[in-house]
Amino acid sequence: MPPETQVGANTFGVTINGRVYVPRTPTGTGIGGSNGQAMELWRASNFSWYELEIKDGKSPAGFNMKIHIDHLAGVGSILLKQSDFHDQYDSGLFTHIYFKVWDSNISNYAYYGSVDNQGEINVTRLDSGIFSANFKGKFIRYDNPNEFIQITDGRFDINAFTLPNAVFP
Repeated sequence: MPPETQVGANTFGVTINGRVYVPRTPTGTGIGGSNGQAMELWRASNFSWYELEIKDGKSPAGFNMKIHIDHLAGVGSILLKQSDFHDQYDSGLFTHIYFKVWDSNISNYAYYGSVDNQGEINVTRLDSGIFSANFKGKFIRYDNPNEFIQITDGRFDINAFTLPNAVFP
């Protein structure tokens, strides 16, 4: 797990079910998509929302998480809302997180999304192109709302200017 920093180190880490996930540049095609970026920051043209997408494109199963933040105003805590499992312009106008992880019990991906008011993103720095935060919360499974995952240690520290050229081994 990378250390929690606020220097624009272009790092991300989260533990899910005892496994640490970090961005890794995809090889070939698959979960990483065609652009080959392991971590990308998207935003609306009017800056009404930001979205951080994280991919592990090197492991056999992969991982993909989207952190959608509506009306990012600065440092402070933002409550997570019920995820609609949509990204970018298709997402609702609220802050949420959703992700997919491999579930060996079904030999397929399982999708999990944030639960209304049961998690938060704590923005610790937002200036000079640096966006740092930690996050935690309860995430329910898309196809089984009785199954959930608790995340307590999510974190990221990005530099919007250097992120497009960052390499994630």
